[in-house]
Amino acid sequence: MENMKKSAQLIERVQRRLSLALWGRTLFISFVSVMTAYLALLLFSRLSGYLREWFIPESLGVVVGGTLILSFFLFRKPEKEQAARLIDQNQGTKDLFLTVTMLEQAVGNYKPLVVQDAETKAEKIQPSAIISFQWQKKLATSCAGAFLLFLVLEYTPQFDPFGEVQAAEIEQEKAEEFQSTKKATKARLAELKNKDTGESDEESKDVKMAVENLKSDFRKMTPGKKQKNTKTLAGHQKSLGGKWRKIAEEKMKSLMMKANQAQKFGGMSKNEGMKKWSKELQEGSTQSLMKEMDELKEQLQRLTKETDPVKREQLKNEIQKKMKEMESFAREQTNSKAMAAALKRAMKQMQMAQSKGIKPDEAFKEAMQSMDLAKMELKEIAQSAKDMKKLEEALKVLQMAKKINDKSGLDGEACENCMSLEDYEELYAQMMGNMPGEGTGGEGQGKGGKVDEDDTVDTGFKTEKSKSAITAGKVLLSFKTKGLSDRGEAQKNYNKLFTDLKQGMSEAIMQEQIPPGYHDGIKKYFNSLENKSEENATKK
Repeated sequence: MENMKKSAQLIERVQRRLSLALWGRTLFISFVSVMTAYLALLLFSRLSGYLREWFIPESLGVVVGGTLILSFFLFRKPEKEQAARLIDQNQGTKDLFLTVTMLEQAVGNYKPLVVQDAETKAEKIQPSAIISFQWQKKLATSCAGAFLLFLVLEYTPQFDPFGEVQAAEIEQEKAEEFQSTKKATKARLAELKNKDTGESDEESKDVKMAVENLKSDFRKMTPGKKQKNTKTLAGHQKSLGGKWRKIAEEKMKSLMMKANQAQKFGGMSKNEGMKKWSKELQEGSTQSLMKEMDELKEQLQRLTKETDPVKREQLKNEIQKKMKEMESFAREQTNSKAMAAALKRAMKQMQMAQSKGIKPDEAFKEAMQSMDLAKMELKEIAQSAKDMKKLEEALKVLQMAKKINDKSGLDGEACENCMSLEDYEELYAQMMGNMPGEGTGGEGQGKGGKVDEDDTVDTGFKTEKSKSAITAGKVLLSFKTKGLSDRGEAQKNYNKLFTDLKQGMSEAIMQEQIPPGYHDGIKKYFNSLENKSEENATKK
């Protein structure tokens, strides 16, 4: 009705204020309810150790979100009749405004009188007098409750009567370590992919260039310029020997030492598979080891699809055993820390498949990635072995060239048809076979006389102290006395001293990384000393 404008407007304004008041009250009740529930669960977690991962500072947002959601379900918008009743109660109008809300459906002649009375009183009533907002106390209570909740969350000590906290921390560390292994594998794979890691039968560019330079100088040798030839060959010997020592020291020293010990002591306790791997690596091949790694990857793929718990456990143990053997080989035999780390990482990732926070499929997938990385690291080792083998061949041929040059002068024209080091080796062996004996007089075909020497030639020799303490024996006490010596005891002590000295010589060769080209000369020298001592003993 158009003549009820003032009273209708009053009722609507009171209804809106009532809605706001009810919404505020609902928010307060919802906040208290959610906060109480959160606090109860928090104290339970602190005292028992359960649900610990739920209660982090960010979890306080649950209280805010829970309050809004709960208040949404609890809130009910007030009707006009409820607002009119409040007006009547506050103003003592005896249901006047409540009657106004029902006039449209009412029947009777009293309507104009009700409307007139309601309009007159509506002019004098303020909605704020009907409903006043008293929010300060509730807001202060809510802020105090939130602050208390924060203090309890941050400063309440964590108890662990059932070991749940310790177990959760272990799982968290495993999850973090797993992510760390993923990043390490990914970074190293990217680094190796930028290199030329493809397995081939050729040596590296640096070694190939050094060998080609040597062959080029072989063809430039002049028979009448022995000193110049010697200087050139000495320069190549220094360069090639330096490259050999660098590779041996940085990458292949451990493999060489193990191979030497195995030869010396009859192989010791190394299993057949590792023996085969070592032998192939020394020849620059990784065929057997690569095959083992490919089989391991296939087993890992089968493991991800295996559903039988017993077979799954057996397969997993078999894989871990093989990985451990390979890791031990990489660490102890090849001294490749990178390859050993990749294999160790693969084993860890397999074990992490049992962790709660890590998906088994993801763990096995990362283990296969680590195996791929180990294969690439193996190719790096194989390349170093090939380089060493090529350098050893070059040093061997170079030694032959030096001997020929010392006798008759080296003629480069004889090498015109030589293409590979094998061609040069065959040619020089034939030339050495046609030479007279190498003695300096006496028996045999030697010409006698003094061997020509040129001290002005730079041979690259350096006077250095040994890096390792090599002792042939020790003297506890010595004194001089007159009389005849005990021949048998002296000979026995001399033989023991000489045996120790030879053993120390073998160790020194490996410790000092002497290139193979010098090994025969050193051994011949000590053998000659031993032969002379035997001859002297016989004469006496």
